[in-house]
Amino acid sequence: MKKICILGLLVLSSLELLAQVNTEIYRPSNRKQGYIGQIRASLSLNRGNRQNDIFSGSFRNSFVYKRHLIFSTASYVFGQTRRTDGSTDVFRRIGFLYGKYNYAIDRDSANRWSLEIFGQNEVNEFIRLQNRNLGGIGLHFDVVNVPQKVSLAIGSSLMYEFEQVKEDERDLVYPSQTNFWRWNNYMSCTYTINQKNRTFLSLVAYLQPAFYDINNERSFNLTENYRFLMNVNLRTAITKLFSFGMSLNYRHASFIQNFLVKDDLFLRSNLTMNF
Repeated sequence: MKKICILGLLVLSSLELLAQVNTEIYRPSNRKQGYIGQIRASLSLNRGNRQNDIFSGSFRNSFVYKRHLIFSTASYVFGQTRRTDGSTDVFRRIGFLYGKYNYAIDRDSANRWSLEIFGQNEVNEFIRLQNRNLGGIGLHFDVVNVPQKVSLAIGSSLMYEFEQVKEDERDLVYPSQTNFWRWNNYMSCTYTINQKNRTFLSLVAYLQPAFYDINNERSFNLTENYRFLMNVNLRTAITKLFSFGMSLNYRHASFIQNFLVKDDLFLRSNLTMNF
């Protein structure tokens, strides 16, 4: 049954923050052998009182073969305004590319311990982020994994992060380029509340303290420069025809440009009709 029509979308609050994406939510829940992929694209053209062109696209895939798991995601949004003189003004450019590889260390059927390697690139001109690159290596552990009921996993890794932001006269102290070593930690949990009506609750949380500044050759304590992310999702099928979903995203950064807020909150609900 395909989702054809989204009936409602409500955005209750959104405060902008330096880019930081909760990537563990993209880990595939289906661990069956083989390849799965998805591509989406949309184009919006406005003419009249507004002269806007907006393009967005996304790509997700995963590949499972024996003890190997590879999954990646990419998205891009571009928006521009056409002026009366024929020139254009870009008002939105957001790009994101992420990939992760997992190798199951233990050979038994549980496959609880995995070695993981990941990389990411990101740009977001709306919040003056010109380039963000990161990469890391660490361990992933499935604490609990009861199919169609409950799963709990944790991960920890060493992560290198490079960021380049556009200089702003409102904050001439914040460096235009930063190079940090971070300690990346996450917890992922999914609980099926009611299997009959497909009601489940999921939570993913990240804690990423920086412990070394490469540019200035100085160490941080773990509370001096850190980022915290949390994503909570609730999904349920109200009837065979309608389903409801709600998601809460929260982000906090202790070290950002002083004209940006440190806390970012985004709450979204949607109602979907399936037929």
